[in-house]
Amino acid sequence: MTPRIPVSGLTSLALALFLLAGCSVMQSQRGSEPVALNSQFAVIPLTNLSQTPQAGDQAASILSAILRARGAGNVRLYLPEDANPMAYDNRARQQQALADAQESGADLIVTGTVDEWRYKSGLDGEPAVGITLEVRAADGDGIVWSGTAARTGWGREGLSVAGHKVLQGLVDAMPLEQAAR
Repeated sequence: MTPRIPVSGLTSLALALFLLAGCSVMQSQRGSEPVALNSQFAVIPLTNLSQTPQAGDQAASILSAILRARGAGNVRLYLPEDANPMAYDNRARQQQALADAQESGADLIVTGTVDEWRYKSGLDGEPAVGITLEVRAADGDGIVWSGTAARTGWGREGLSVAGHKVLQGLVDAMPLEQAAR
């Protein structure tokens, strides 16, 4: 005879498995104006506050591809040459990318910070990613939209997969829409 698990036990078991599968959190600005997909987007290196070299560049590369996949037709990734790619401080590169984007006529600047981009230590070494994004008007007229998200993934999940999921969630939260022609 096989033991029976009560329905409430199955619910508890399912909830426990869900919680163990990976935790995530996201917050984004509500009530902001729509972000027109036909804008000229400039994605610049994200400020790397993590301990992983070039995490801001990795996140920016993934982000530009996600924006294109969502229907933004004019997305340009600005990653100026780096004399020391292992350096953590990328403010000079960000300023150069911002100046280049403004000079080339970008409408919106997409920037932010990578707060965490690593594998956690421990038995499984789960990936952990934390990112904050801001969409700014290129003319310096303020923040159009902002959001932040963090996630830990499965032990066998790749770091770029966890990063992609965090960035996808943030882009999904942006009020993107096609502008009337």
